[in-house]
Amino acid sequence: MNKKHVKRYLITFAVFAVCCAVVIFLMNLGGQEYETVLPVVKIEKPVRRTISESISLSGYIEAESMIPVVPFVNGTVMEYYAKEGKTVKKGETLLTIDDSPYQQQKLQAEAAYYGYQSSFERVERLYKTGAATQQEYDTLKSQRDAAKAQYDLAKLQLSYTKVTASVDGTVLQAPLSKGAIATTTQPAAVIADLSKLVVRLSVPEKYFTLFVQNKASLTASVIRPGSEGLSEDMTTAARVDVIAPYVDALSKSFTVVLYLEGDFSLFRPGMYIKATINYRTKENVPSFPFSVRKIDGSCYLFDERTSSVKWVSFTPDIKDTEYFSVPDEYANMYFVVDGQGSVFDGQVVKVLGSTESRDFGAADTHGAFGSYPGRATAGAAE
Repeated sequence: MNKKHVKRYLITFAVFAVCCAVVIFLMNLGGQEYETVLPVVKIEKPVRRTISESISLSGYIEAESMIPVVPFVNGTVMEYYAKEGKTVKKGETLLTIDDSPYQQQKLQAEAAYYGYQSSFERVERLYKTGAATQQEYDTLKSQRDAAKAQYDLAKLQLSYTKVTASVDGTVLQAPLSKGAIATTTQPAAVIADLSKLVVRLSVPEKYFTLFVQNKASLTASVIRPGSEGLSEDMTTAARVDVIAPYVDALSKSFTVVLYLEGDFSLFRPGMYIKATINYRTKENVPSFPFSVRKIDGSCYLFDERTSSVKWVSFTPDIKDTEYFSVPDEYANMYFVVDGQGSVFDGQVVKVLGSTESRDFGAADTHGAFGSYPGRATAGAAE
């Protein structure tokens, strides 16, 4: 056998050995087991809390009554005591008007009255003795009475030069000043009782029956939004005082008046507010934040015995802007509260924060959903 043939046999043998080694390696590789990577989820049980269904509307603070103080006579303001923010009592003087013309008018009316009174007394004596006729008597009597009325009017107008507060309250507007002209067509001041503040809201028509039938149980709160860096939000309680008995045909809404209660010392007429009216409340209901629900409103339950999740969908009995209620049948079950977007119905999962170094056992693949002891808490993933 020459060297050429020997070399050929050696190369063939080497190739055969390498192929055998590769086949053996691949056979051994096929027998290895690989651990499936499971999705990681966080689970929790529902928390019991009070949930209220409500409607939020915006409006403005108003005084229950705003009383304009209008002078009954015209004239120059001699003294002006009204100041915005000043607390006044009923009968307190707010301004005085130049009374010179009204003093003169009173003197004229007084002179006329006493002149007619003197003439009437003389004719009355003559009439009683038969020296004056009935006509003379009646004429002077009517003239005397007319003069008396003019005199009384002059005195009344003179008294009007002193303008006083008609109610107790706080001066909201004081538009005049000393030396200005007061007229009977312009308020000299506006007074309101700041201890009685209200909010008038326009509520959509669809709530009318609900509000009317449940007026006694309606509760409300009013928030005055704060300004960043200047003030914080301020909240006070409110009572539903009036529900209008009609619906506006144009706006398709009805008026609800809230009466502010509690501490509203920093609320003032004209302020913008946001009011919330609670029309249904349930206490001690199992619930979750809305973040637990998927976009379609469904949730996932977790079965500890199978380490798998189950898809469920239900309509909450009550909900607010943050939480929704869970049916009582699920009150003691675990819900997937994080990671629900990456699982599917019946999938085996790994629980975030499990104290064991393994997944929850999946030996019983037919385990029923029920209540389980609290074994999962928030923590780092395994």
